[in-house]
Amino acid sequence: MPCEKWREMVERYRGAVNSYNEAAKALGTAQGPAFNESWQLVERARARCTRDRADLLHHEHVHACAEGGDAQGSQRRSSVRTEALVLGDQGQSGG
Repeated sequence: MPCEKWREMVERYRGAVNSYNEAAKALGTAQGPAFNESWQLVERARARCTRDRADLLHHEHVHACAEGGDAQGSQRRSSVRTEALVLGDQGQSGG
């Protein structure tokens, strides 16, 4: 069963993805110096997404809470896999 920290990290990652999406949308309307400023916002939002995603996957790997086990890996049975949620079909072969 996922722990509370895992849930908080998922919410933080979702927020980062939403911020990245909004920043990227702004690129379509920005011109001149405003475009450069918007681009910097997009890059910061992208970096935050990357960092939050890595933190989430690391927590899942180390804590094993999202797979029903513990940090030592006992009682590992499949329940929720962050990688599948984050990557969707990208994490599957044969697609």
